[in-house]
Amino acid sequence: MVAFFGRVPSVSTSPEAKAPTLDHRIVELSAAVAYGELAGFFRMSSDAQLAPSISDSASLARLANIEFNHYFVLADFLARHGVDVEHEMGKFVPAFEAFHERTMPADWYECLVKAYVGDSIAVDFYREIAGSLDPELQQIILQVANSDEHMDFLVTTLGAAIFDDPKLAGRLALWARRLVGEAMAQAQALAVEHQGLFDLFATMDIARVFKKLTENHTHRMQRLGLAP
Repeated sequence: MVAFFGRVPSVSTSPEAKAPTLDHRIVELSAAVAYGELAGFFRMSSDAQLAPSISDSASLARLANIEFNHYFVLADFLARHGVDVEHEMGKFVPAFEAFHERTMPADWYECLVKAYVGDSIAVDFYREIAGSLDPELQQIILQVANSDEHMDFLVTTLGAAIFDDPKLAGRLALWARRLVGEAMAQAQALAVEHQGLFDLFATMDIARVFKKLTENHTHRMQRLGLAP
């Protein structure tokens, strides 16, 4: 497992670790995104077991690996700047666990829709906020946001399933609508609960960002042949 995913970043919990050199807004954003990617890895790894074939299971596992690599880059960034990565990420564990409990897929196709909707919204959000970040983190966030080649598997597989069974469309459209609502609510709740995120969002036109995320979601649903 370690050889496949690469070296896990060292996480210092020692009081003798050097003091963090990052602004509190950057620390909280990086920690939230890092843990979100790690939680995504756990979720996709588990969902892959619901796949109808070995090849589908392997494809979703490959997407999980991408999520883990995103976590690695962000956790390493924090560790290099003297941040206690485990402590900072730990602040976000309850929120992400609650989100995934509320959005537990019922079957393989709901797993794919969750991966598609969740990752797409995250990527859009990363791109929107990148301009508000310091150059080093901006480069990392854009690197994460631009690694979306895995979307082709999700779109192709879902499109074929809906074509073969048109009755799926209604159920998956409702599921996607619920997911996007939960994701938006999650982002707002995190900003309220964590001062660093609140301060970061205060520097942005967050209403415009959410409007853009919703518009992009609508286009993606139409691409799949689902009602937004």
